[in-house]
Amino acid sequence: MKRLLISLVALCFLASCVGIDAETRIAADGSVELSIRYDVPQAVDQFGRLDANAEYLPLPIGRPDLELAASRAGGTLKSWNRSDSETGAIIKAELRFPSPLAFARFMDPQLQLARFTESAGVKTLSMQLNSAEPTDPDWSAFLRTAFGELAIRLQFTLPAAALSSSGLTVSGRSLSFSKAAADIYASDQPTIISFSWK
Repeated sequence: MKRLLISLVALCFLASCVGIDAETRIAADGSVELSIRYDVPQAVDQFGRLDANAEYLPLPIGRPDLELAASRAGGTLKSWNRSDSETGAIIKAELRFPSPLAFARFMDPQLQLARFTESAGVKTLSMQLNSAEPTDPDWSAFLRTAFGELAIRLQFTLPAAALSSSGLTVSGRSLSFSKAAADIYASDQPTIISFSWK
């Protein structure tokens, strides 16, 4: 997802809603299942039709674009659903990838913001969730208004306990991340998560 996950934007206008709600399950054979829900506020969705918000919407909004992004990475789109309301759009999708590398490629085709490496049997996945570039004050204000109280919540389930992690909360084979969407997208500092397993 030009930017994540990644991969990955879920937005809704109630404080209890989640900006991005994504669950990634990595199986013992290396295959990856991604379930994601992202709610796109009307203001961001309308702006996105001009292709001007690609920096802030890490995942494609339309089914054909999401399907193309998945196939280019070697994955498949298993299901996709969009529902619209007065406040925006809610998109739910399930995708499958044959390997963590394919998943990383989906998150960032250039493999710069999302990377997968393997050495001596230790596998490491890392993702930078924002562009970390100076943000125009007007853009910052727009992002904080559009994203409001929304958060980005990511959960990963590994086939074995994590050997190491950064930027995540770990509980056995599960790792989680949660942060206000506006804080991530409006920041000029990188927001990076990474974890290793064997």
